Amino acid sequence: MSVDVAEPGKLDIGRVISGTFQTLGRNAVAFLVLALVLSGVPAALVSYIEAANLVGMRSGDMSLTMNYFSSLGLVGLVTVVSSAILQGALIYGTVQDMNGRKPNIGECLATGLRAFLPLIGVSILFGLAAAFGFVLLIVPGVMIICAWCVSVPSLVAERTGVFGAFSRSADLTRGNRWRIFALLIVVWVIAIVISMVIGAIAVGASFMSGGLDPVALARSPAQIVANLITSTLSPAISSTGVAVLYVELRRTREGLGPQWLAEIFN
Repeated sequence: MSVDVAEPGKLDIGRVISGTFQTLGRNAVAFLVLALVLSGVPAALVSYIEAANLVGMRSGDMSLTMNYFSSLGLVGLVTVVSSAILQGALIYGTVQDMNGRKPNIGECLATGLRAFLPLIGVSILFGLAAAFGFVLLIVPGVMIICAWCVSVPSLVAERTGVFGAFSRSADLTRGNRWRIFALLIVVWVIAIVISMVIGAIAVGASFMSGGLDPVALARSPAQIVANLITSTLSPAISSTGVAVLYVELRRTREGLGPQWLAEIFN
C-alpha cells in the first residue's frame, strides 16, 4: 500500500480554509448539533439574562439585579465547561474525519467530556498570557496567539498535558507563524462579515416589530435567534479550523502522511 507523504515546507493557508469548510460540510449535522447544545444555547441564555438586567436597572428593583448576577455567574460557569467540552468534541471529530472515518456525536462528546478539565486549564492560561502580551504593546500578544494556537488540539490529540500542549504548539508553529497570522486575519474578516450580516438581519427584523428600544431589541425573537446562530457557527468553524490547522502543521513540519492519523485516539 502506497503512503502519501507530504513534503516538509510552508503552511498552505488555502488548504486550511478549504479543509475546514469541507470537514464541516461532511459533518454538518453532528458538528452543528454539538455546537448548538454546548455553545449556542448557553450564549443565547447569557444574552437574554443581560437584557433582563436592563429591565431591573430601569425599574430600580435591586432583587432583579442580584438575581441577574447570580444567574449570569451560573450560566457563565456552565458556558466555560460546555465550551471546553465542545472544543474537545469537534477536534476529535475533525481528526477522525480527516482519517477517513465518520465521527458520531456520542464519540465526539465522550472525548470532550474526558478532556474538558485540562482544556479549561489551557484556555485560561492561554487567555491570561495573550492578555498580558497585548498589554505589552500588542505585538507580544499576537506572537503568543500564533505560537500557541494549536495547543488545544495538541492536548486532545496527543495527550500532552496542559504545559506540554504549549510547548508542542510552539514547536509545530515554528517557521509558519507569519502565515498563521495571515490566516487569523482572513478568518477574523470572514467572522466579522458573517456576524454583521446576521446582526443586520436581526436588527432589521426586531426594529420592524419593536422599534429601537434596546431592551426590546435584545429580547426580540429575531435577536435571540441571531445570537443562537452566531454562537453556534463561530465555535463550530473555529474549533474545526484549529484542528485542521493542527493536522496541516504536522504534515508540513514533520513530513508525515495520513497514516499517523490512525494512531490518534487509539
